[in-house]
Amino acid sequence: MHPNLIAVALIAAPALALAAPQQPPAERARTHPSSGAQANAIAGQADAARMEACEQLSHAFLDDLANGDFHAASTSFDDRMKGALSGDKLGKVWRSLASHFGKLESRGEPQAVMYQGLPVVGTALQFERGDLVAQLACDHDGKIAGFYVRPLPAASAAPASSAR
Repeated sequence: MHPNLIAVALIAAPALALAAPQQPPAERARTHPSSGAQANAIAGQADAARMEACEQLSHAFLDDLANGDFHAASTSFDDRMKGALSGDKLGKVWRSLASHFGKLESRGEPQAVMYQGLPVVGTALQFERGDLVAQLACDHDGKIAGFYVRPLPAASAAPASSAR
C-alpha cells in the first residue's frame, strides 16, 4: 500500500467515527456485574428476615397448640387457611395427634428454608410414642399459609460392616 494512502486512512478513520451518530449513553450502558450481586444480597437479606419472622410465628403457633389455645393459634392464619381450618378443627387435629402419639414432650430447633418464594419452617416434635415434624409456611404478608404434621424422617441406617 502507498505510504500517503495509509496516512490518509489513519487520519480519516477517527474523523468518520466522530461524524457517525452516537447512541445515547443509556442504550449502550451495561449493568455493572456488582449490581446483580448487590440485588441478590438485598434479596437474600429480605428472605432471611422473612424466614426469621416465620420462625417466630411458628414458635408462637406451636406454643399456642401446646397450651391448648387453638383459637389463638388460628388467628395467624391467612384467609384461605381460616376458611379451611377453624380453631375448633385445629383443636380436633391436635388432640388426635395426642391420642395417637401421647403427650408432647419437647420440640427441636426450627429449621427455615425458602420454597417457591415462601418461608417454610420445620420443627421436630418429640411425643411420648413417636416423633413428628410440624411444617408451617408463611405468606408474603407474614400470615400462616400452610400447616401440616408428618412423621420425622428416619435417620439413615448405618452402613453394615463388611464380613471378614
